[in-house]
Amino acid sequence: MILRPESLSPLSNTTFVSAWEAVAHAEKSISKSYGLVRQPDHARLSGQIAEQLAIAGAPSVDDDIVAGISLHDEGWKPFDEGRERLSATPATYTLDNLALNAEGKPLSFLEICAGDFLGAWRASIDTAEAVAPIAGLIVSEHFCRLGRFGVSMGGYSDEDAQSVREFLACEKRRWEQLLPLQSRQENEVRYWTDVLQFCDLLSLYLCCGSDANVEFPQRIGPHGEMIRLQLQEEKKLLLPRIFGDEVNFEVEARAYPAAKCRPLSRFNWRLV
Repeated sequence: MILRPESLSPLSNTTFVSAWEAVAHAEKSISKSYGLVRQPDHARLSGQIAEQLAIAGAPSVDDDIVAGISLHDEGWKPFDEGRERLSATPATYTLDNLALNAEGKPLSFLEICAGDFLGAWRASIDTAEAVAPIAGLIVSEHFCRLGRFGVSMGGYSDEDAQSVREFLACEKRRWEQLLPLQSRQENEVRYWTDVLQFCDLLSLYLCCGSDANVEFPQRIGPHGEMIRLQLQEEKKLLLPRIFGDEVNFEVEARAYPAAKCRPLSRFNWRLV
């Protein structure tokens, strides 16, 4: 689940901060209420972002790429919908099966332990692979990058780190099987993984409600520029330009604590 705090202390609005820093700040913030965005909904927003990309000189985005990006968090659906409970992550549950942490705050995706997130990762990759080999490849590499980063940073327990290494070994075999089943070379697959990760991070930034000016680490433009997002009145300005025209996006969020008069909200954004 992605948390959108009702009240969020500001980061610097005069300088640019890492988009990941802005997302982490929102996910760790304490608020009286939150909007809760399901991860599959966030992933669909990522796919909508990818579909609107118009980067001069860059390869064209095709339907299989958009599908892979749109489905990259599909494995979280049973947890976010309350049909399954987490098995490895300490949690208590509301009557409608919403997972809460020890402080009674809804669990953010950043708090989930390897015993749970690895299953969601695998299910997401399987779903994407069923669409097309390239979709499976980019979603697999996306999660492998996250896993390798977590291991390198010492962010896991010894047991969880071993589980992540086993996941990485399995995904290496998947890559070897899927790569010959499609036409792209390895470097192009990795480029599309960069695109997935940019769209994923931009979607997370929008969903979490941050109003910080941010910069993204993925360099997906033809000249390797760093992409920055700056608030401009009611719009969000991306430089260099990556969309042909102004685009509009929206996502649905569930209220927590549950609001009788307005249990669901829709958040929307204008980007140029």
